[in-house]
Amino acid sequence: MSIKRIRLAALDLDGTLLHGDKTISDHTLSVLRRLMAEGVLVVPTTGRNLEGLQDNILQIPGISYAVCSNGAQVFRLPERKLLYEAAISLEDAVAAIRYLQTFPTFLYVHTDEGIFRTGNWRDTDLKKRFPFVRFWENNVEDLPGFLSDKQLPVIKIGVFVLDDQIFQMFLQKGSPLASLSQFRTGPCNLELNAVRASKAKGIEALCRHLDMPISQVLAIGDNQNDIPLLRTAGVSVAMGNGEEDVKAAAKFVTGTNEEDGAAEFLRRYFRFP
Repeated sequence: MSIKRIRLAALDLDGTLLHGDKTISDHTLSVLRRLMAEGVLVVPTTGRNLEGLQDNILQIPGISYAVCSNGAQVFRLPERKLLYEAAISLEDAVAAIRYLQTFPTFLYVHTDEGIFRTGNWRDTDLKKRFPFVRFWENNVEDLPGFLSDKQLPVIKIGVFVLDDQIFQMFLQKGSPLASLSQFRTGPCNLELNAVRASKAKGIEALCRHLDMPISQVLAIGDNQNDIPLLRTAGVSVAMGNGEEDVKAAAKFVTGTNEEDGAAEFLRRYFRFP
């Protein structure tokens, strides 16, 4: 494959750099360190909030930027300076949550004060299905009321849909509000952001800050929230474990996350030994 000049690698975490047990392999860490030594910026570009990076990719010293919550926030590290934010209006967040709560769903929100979750998870099998999610932290019985009382800006809304037929209905109907984008991010997972927030827009904001064309960005991802960035990056790579619409949006397809497919693509593309 011909090599473009790449200055920034925008890399998804879950389903991409991370294995199913949420660990990152020594091989992947080694390739990322080599990439950084070559002068390429490694930028985690994820649906997670900033705290969700601490026990995995931030094991690597020297990572300077992070694109979080599906591009709704862009940070300069380590001072955690917010460079860009595209939050959901409180009115829209409350309306969307109240609508989603009319179905058998479990919800959480990213805010500037952390992640808050509805308290109904104990009546589900969510803890068994997603053992790495901290369902017991920051439970709120009345999430819309809590957000309204605290006047908390909402960065992202996450949804676990506990009935497959309803999940398929959500996928077919799309976002409950025109002001929100909806992404499928797992077998029963949806995420909602303000329409002006996406991984593509977050990386574009970072590129403006760095005075860098997006043609010099290499992006790797596996899920629907990666598609806008895969369509705009100079080099785009879908994981082998990604859905077909994700693969169709990318220029290349690599191995699965369990096979360290992202690291292997980077190693081959940059011709590392």
